[in-house]
Amino acid sequence: MERIGWLALVLFTYGMAAFLLKIVGNRLDASSGALAIVVGYAIAGTLFGVMGGGRLGTTWPYGVAGIIGAFYIIGNWAFLRLARDEEISVLAPLTGLSIALPVILGFLLLNETVTIRKLIGIVFAFIALALLS
Repeated sequence: MERIGWLALVLFTYGMAAFLLKIVGNRLDASSGALAIVVGYAIAGTLFGVMGGGRLGTTWPYGVAGIIGAFYIIGNWAFLRLARDEEISVLAPLTGLSIALPVILGFLLLNETVTIRKLIGIVFAFIALALLS
C-alpha cells in the first residue's frame, strides 16, 4: 500500500509540474524558467535531503546524481521552449514517452526481463503518440 502512495505522489507531482511548465513556458523565456527551476530544485532538494538524513559525498554515485539533475534541467529548458508552440494536451503525452528510453536501456544494459506484455505496452505507447500528434 505504501508503494501506491509514493506512486500517486510521483504521478501527481510530475503531472502538475508538466502542466505548470506549460503555463510558465507561455510567460517566461526558457532560460529564465530553467533558472527559476534550478532555484526550486535547490530549495526542495536541500529541504528533503536534510530532513531525510541525506549527506553529500565524493564517490561516483554522487557525481552521477548531479548529472541526473543536469538532465532534468536541460529537459525542462527544452520543455519550456516547446510549451510556447504546443498544446499541453499534446506536449505532455509526447514528452511522457521519455519512459521508453529507460525501459529499452533496462532491457539492454541491466538485464531486465523482456516480456511480451512489456513489449505490447511500448508498442501501444507509440501508437498513442501517433494518435495524439
